[in-house]
Amino acid sequence: MHFSNHMDEIQLSKIRQIGELAGKMAKEGRSVIKLQVGEPDFDTPQHIIDAAIASLNKKETHYAPNRGTLACRQAIAAKLRRDNGIQADPEKNILVLNGCAEALMCSTLGILDQGEEMIVIEPCFINYVQLAKLSGCTPVVVRAREEDGWLPDIEDIRRAVTSRTKILLLCTPTNPTGAVYPRALLEDIAKLAMEHGFIVVSDEVYEKLIYGQAEHVSIASIPGMEERTVTINGLSKAYAMTGWRLGYVAADEALILPMLKVHQYAATCLPVFIQAGAVEALDNSEADVAAMRQEYQKRRDMLAELLGQCEDLSLTVPEGTFYMYPNISKLGIDSYDFVFKLLEETGVATVYGTAFDQKGQGNIRISFANSEENLREGARRILQFIAKMR
Repeated sequence: MHFSNHMDEIQLSKIRQIGELAGKMAKEGRSVIKLQVGEPDFDTPQHIIDAAIASLNKKETHYAPNRGTLACRQAIAAKLRRDNGIQADPEKNILVLNGCAEALMCSTLGILDQGEEMIVIEPCFINYVQLAKLSGCTPVVVRAREEDGWLPDIEDIRRAVTSRTKILLLCTPTNPTGAVYPRALLEDIAKLAMEHGFIVVSDEVYEKLIYGQAEHVSIASIPGMEERTVTINGLSKAYAMTGWRLGYVAADEALILPMLKVHQYAATCLPVFIQAGAVEALDNSEADVAAMRQEYQKRRDMLAELLGQCEDLSLTVPEGTFYMYPNISKLGIDSYDFVFKLLEETGVATVYGTAFDQKGQGNIRISFANSEENLREGARRILQFIAKMR
């Protein structure tokens, strides 16, 4: 049977592959510590759940507008003004979508055309390169390096720009490294975008998970970028709402239209009661977010201290997200082999670096969105495994 030719180029998620194997081992009765998944271990705050239940009790179970309920778009617009310095008209500039995954798909399929190019900055979320291929365009990779704090060099980006560049896709704070783009770097990227006329798609889903003195800056807030930026965000990470699947885009009306077309035919709309929960989250959850962020920072510091005891690992302590991306190259083993041997021998699930980076053979990603007890035990098993290898 013949299938779409370009689907041969699309890879399934390597993160899900690890998760499925870890789940199978757990069902077999083995002790498994899941440090591979990018999901908060916290439950959604109760007042958000209550808001969704209240919506259901009011029988709000019919179709929502394709763009999202007006109440939800108004809450998003208020959040963007308050937190990001972005002025978005809820009637024209906001689209409520099925998680950031659909937001990314609508952005790429709605804007890109065959023969055009999209710049992605590796290491990055696996979806970015796959969505470029899915849209029929060419992904052009710029690589951030560990010695630069996992931040891209603006000159490398400049060299990647061609007459076919349509989108530059960035993520700050960054998955998998936890790097936070400083304002100066974003201003340099903005100058390039305005000079060459390309669009910036900015994935900001980890924006509230930032530690220390680092600051989140939305590139759409930089003068001149409002009309050429698609800001992507959602509630999964900061609000512990992964299963709710609510994301959104904010962009110029001309960019919203093609994305709306993709959304209409792919998903139609989100349930009204989910959006009611989102309104409550956006309006009344800063204390909840702050408490979870504080706990993530404690876990980050603890895990960095434990792993820092190993001379065979090098680690840039992340400024944001709930990921670490240690370098294991001193061990002389490919990260793919390391991750599967670690899982098989110790029951600790991580992700190999080549899931995020073509040249990521020397890195693994560890999620610290897990309990302190599990993180301590996971670190102990990792260090014991490395000592055995040595």
